[in-house]
Amino acid sequence: MKKVFSLLIIVLIFFTITGCKNQDNSQINTETSALPMEISQEDWANAKQFVDLATGIKMAYVEMGDPNGEIVILQHGMTDNSRSWSFVAPFFAKAGYHVYLPDLRGMGLSDAPDGFYSPVTYATDLEAFFDAMNIDKAILVGHSLGSFTVQSFSIMFPERCNKIVLVSSVPMNGYQNDMLVNVYESYISSLGDDEHLSDHFIDVWYATDLHDDAYADEFDTFIANMKAEAQILSKKAWKNIFLGLASINLSDLYTQVDYSIPVLLLHGSDDPMTIGKYQTELREIFNIDDNSYIEYEGIGHNIQFEIPTTCANDILTWLASGSGSK
Repeated sequence: MKKVFSLLIIVLIFFTITGCKNQDNSQINTETSALPMEISQEDWANAKQFVDLATGIKMAYVEMGDPNGEIVILQHGMTDNSRSWSFVAPFFAKAGYHVYLPDLRGMGLSDAPDGFYSPVTYATDLEAFFDAMNIDKAILVGHSLGSFTVQSFSIMFPERCNKIVLVSSVPMNGYQNDMLVNVYESYISSLGDDEHLSDHFIDVWYATDLHDDAYADEFDTFIANMKAEAQILSKKAWKNIFLGLASINLSDLYTQVDYSIPVLLLHGSDDPMTIGKYQTELREIFNIDDNSYIEYEGIGHNIQFEIPTTCANDILTWLASGSGSK
């Protein structure tokens, strides 16, 4: 990120980071056998299960924790997959939550059909996931693009939200649209149908620093997998993700926010994509007070894998008390 070229691409990008067993839908959530509390980076992809949704896609997901616990759904960012939350998920599992980590449409091992994928599309998939898994209500945690899914879901289906957590988020008022289209035109549109983005692009896309010594031994494996799993996505998937996000503007729908849903907002001070004025605006939209806003000094866009322990503990503290630790 310190190189000039990297900074230019990151500012242009804006909002980046942003073997599996099939399961019969009739059997979902009916077994009480133990779920994993931890999953290694080596085993993460093979831990994914699949479910057919009413929206017409097969969605991949990871399930962890106490099957009888309160449900938490962790949503990843643009071109990521459930692995994005793999450092944080065990904290929720060990705290007694029932944790689901879906791969959003077009990403990870979920289906990637034709058509642009907007946050409303992802939110509609999420509602279908609730129905398929027999989930009534849940706590929703979303990072970057995943936070847009959570915002959209909370407006579309407020009755299904217990609490929501927005990580590295901004209002969906079209601020990112020009940059998303420019990145698509500059780096993606010229690819052949069977070509993939360059190693250099992916290195810049996932340029991030670990600030948690507890994960030093795992981080290289983690980030290598994140890069490989994003790079393997098709040109069509990248197009549908980028242009789908560029097609959304919820400024008029923010009048429909349900203020009875508690909201926590996490922000990194060094995140060039979610600058302070956007945080102020987002806090006003969702009526987020000082007890439910945490800014991390010197941290960038990928809070959940830059400072996993702090991120997890702060969210868990807020879920328990309604107040952050900072």
